Amino acid sequence: MTIKQFILLLWKHKFWITIPPILVAVGVFLLTSNMPREYESKTIVFTNPTTNQGATDGGVVRMDFYTSNNLFDNLTLLVKSRQTIEEAALRLLAQHLSLSQSDKEIIGENSLNELKSHVSQTLWNDLAVPGNEKETFARIQSHYLRYEDSPIEYLLREHDHYAISRIIERLYVSRKASSDMMEIAYRTNDPGICYHTLRLITDGFMSRYSGMKEMENINSITYFQNQLVIAQDKLRAAEENLKSFMTENRILNYYEQGKYLDIAKLEHEQDEERSKRLISGTEYNLNEIEGMFENFDKRQVIIQQIGQLQDYIVSKNMEMQGLLLQQEKSSRIAMLESEISNLKAQIEDASTELFKNSNSLNGLQRETILEEWLRLKISFEEQKQALDVMQNRKVYLSDKIEEFAPLGAELKKLEREVSVNEEQYLSILHGLNMAYLKKYDLEMSSSQRLIDEPFFPKTPLPSKRALLTLGGGIATGFIMLSLVFLTFFLDNTIKSGPNAEKVTGLKVAGAWVDENRMERAVIREKLTQKQIIQCYNQLNKYLPKAGKKIILFYSLKPDEGKTFLIKNLVQELNRQNKDVVYWGMQPDTDRMPCATMPYPDLTSIHDNFEAYWENKISQTDKEFILWEMPNLTASPLNYSLINQANALVMVLDAERKWTQADLHLLNNLKEMVEIPHLIWLNRMKSDELEDIIGEIPKKRSLIRLKVKKLLS
Repeated sequence: MTIKQFILLLWKHKFWITIPPILVAVGVFLLTSNMPREYESKTIVFTNPTTNQGATDGGVVRMDFYTSNNLFDNLTLLVKSRQTIEEAALRLLAQHLSLSQSDKEIIGENSLNELKSHVSQTLWNDLAVPGNEKETFARIQSHYLRYEDSPIEYLLREHDHYAISRIIERLYVSRKASSDMMEIAYRTNDPGICYHTLRLITDGFMSRYSGMKEMENINSITYFQNQLVIAQDKLRAAEENLKSFMTENRILNYYEQGKYLDIAKLEHEQDEERSKRLISGTEYNLNEIEGMFENFDKRQVIIQQIGQLQDYIVSKNMEMQGLLLQQEKSSRIAMLESEISNLKAQIEDASTELFKNSNSLNGLQRETILEEWLRLKISFEEQKQALDVMQNRKVYLSDKIEEFAPLGAELKKLEREVSVNEEQYLSILHGLNMAYLKKYDLEMSSSQRLIDEPFFPKTPLPSKRALLTLGGGIATGFIMLSLVFLTFFLDNTIKSGPNAEKVTGLKVAGAWVDENRMERAVIREKLTQKQIIQCYNQLNKYLPKAGKKIILFYSLKPDEGKTFLIKNLVQELNRQNKDVVYWGMQPDTDRMPCATMPYPDLTSIHDNFEAYWENKISQTDKEFILWEMPNLTASPLNYSLINQANALVMVLDAERKWTQADLHLLNNLKEMVEIPHLIWLNRMKSDELEDIIGEIPKKRSLIRLKVKKLLS
C-alpha cells in the first residue's frame, strides 16, 4: 500500500473512523457523570530482605538481580495473600461493628448505613462489643468459622469494602526503584475505610512475615538439634569401633608401629648381612689356624724321642761314671763317650726339629696361635648361635608384618568414618549455633520497619472521567481503523490497474470509472473523453496503419460492460470520422451508433470458417471492425477466428472478485492466443482510476487551485 492509497483509504472511510469514536467518547462521558471519587492512602515498608543479611552469624549471602526480584515477589504475594486480606477485612469489620456512634475518620455515614443493610440488628448486637475491637473480632471470627452461609461470609465475598477479591483488586504493591523499600497503596471511595484497611493489611503483613521468619528459625533449630543427636550417636559408635579395633590388635600408633617394623626389618637385614660376612671371615681364619695344628703330633714324638735320648745319655753317663770310679781304662768308656756324643748329636737334631715345629711360618709361636685359635673358635660358635637367633627374629618380623599390614586399610576406614562423622557433627553444631544467633537477632530487632506510616486521605484522587472518555474514543477509533485496514487487505477484488496486471499477467489498455458512484464535482465530459482517448491510444499501437483493423472484445463472465465500453469507443471513432462496423450477438442499431452485423454461429460454420471469414471481411468496406464475443463460459472458442484479429481485449469488472477458475480459464486462452492481448477495466473507483489515466478532472476549490499553483 502506497502513501496515496493510505490517505485515500482513510478519506474514503473518514466517517467510519471518526463518528463511532466520537459517539463512544460522548457515551463514556455521559455514563461517568456520576462516577464516585476515590481516595488513596500509601505506606512505605523497609523490607530488609538483603541488608545486613548474615552480619551477625558470619554468613555470606550472594544477591543478584533474579534473587532480589524473587524475594520481593514473595513479599508481594504475602501482602496479597488471602489469609492476610481476610484477617484485615475481619478486623476492619470488627472495628466498624464496635463503634458506638458514627465516626467519619473510621467509616462514612453512607458506608455505615449500607453496612447495616447487610447485617441485621440482632446479629449486630450479638457480635458487637462497643469500644472493644479485640472482643468483637474474636466473636466475628468464631461466627464466621461456625456458619458457612452467614452474612459475614457474604460480606467477605461480595461487599465493596470487605470482599477479599475487591480489596486485592484495589491493593497496589510495588518496589521503590531497586531499593529495599516496598510501597503499599490502597484505593476506595471512603477515606476512613481506605486508611484503616491499609493500616490493618500492613500490620497483618508485618506480623505474618515476622512469624514466618521466627517459625523458619524455630524449625531450623529443631532440625539441627535432632540432627545433632543423630550425628553424635554416629560419632560415638564410630569412635567405639575404632577403639575396639585398636585394642584387639594392640595398636598404639599404627603409623609409628609400622614404621618401626619397617626399620627393624631393614636393620635386621643389615645385621644379618654383617653377621654372615663376619662369620665367613672368622671361619676362614679358624681354618687357617687349624691348618697350623697338623704338626702337633710330630712335635710330641720328637719330645718323646728327645726324652728317650736323654734317658740313654743319663744311663750311659752313669755307666761311664761307674767305670771311671773303677779307674779302669777300657774301651768301654771310649765307646760310651762315643755313644753319648752320638746321642747328644741326635738330641741336638731333635731339638732343632722341635724348634721348627714350635714356631709358625709367620714367626709366631705355637702358644700364641693356640690362644688365637681358642678365641676364634669361641667367636665362631657365638656368631653361629647369633645367626640362628637372627633367622628366628627374621621369621618373627615377617610374621608380624604379614599380620600388621592388612590392619592399615581397616584402620584407615575406621578413622575416615570417625573423621566424616566428626565433620558432620561439627557442621551441624555450627548450623545450630548460627540458628540460635539468628533467633536472638530476630528477637532483638525486626526485619521490617515502617518508613512512612499510612496517612488519612483528605482529598480524593483526580477524576478519571477525562482519561476514560479519551481512552474510549481512541480505542474505538483504533478498532474502526483496524477494521478498515482488515477489510482492505482481505478484499480480493480487482480494484486497481496494477493489481489487474498482477493477477492476469496482461497489460491494462484502458479503464472506465463506475459512473453510478462518480462524485458530483467530476466533469463527466472531460473524464469520458480522457478515458476513451487513453484506451484508443493504447489499442492503436497494435493496429495496422493501413487496411482493416479488427478488434475482438470478450469477458470471462456476463454483465462486465463489454457493449457499454464498445459503444463509447464507437462514438470516439465516429468523432474521428472513422468507418466502424459492430459485430455482436444481438446487434441493436439504436444502442450502437454504427453499422451492425450479427455474430456468426461458430458451430454451424466451423468447417468453412476461413471461407466465411474472408467472405464477411470482403463484404464490408469499414476500416474498424469491432467484434463482441460471447462470454467464454457460454460458447465454444474458435482460436482461428481470434488469431485473425489485430488485438484481443478482455473487459474486466474491477469490482468483482478474481477466482482460481478465472485464472485457469484465462491461462488456457493465453496459451492459444498469438495476437496482442489487453485488458479494459470497467467500473473503477475514482481514486484507483487516477493510477491509470492521471488526475480526474473535477471542479476544484479556490484553496486547492492556489496550493496547486504554489506547488507547480
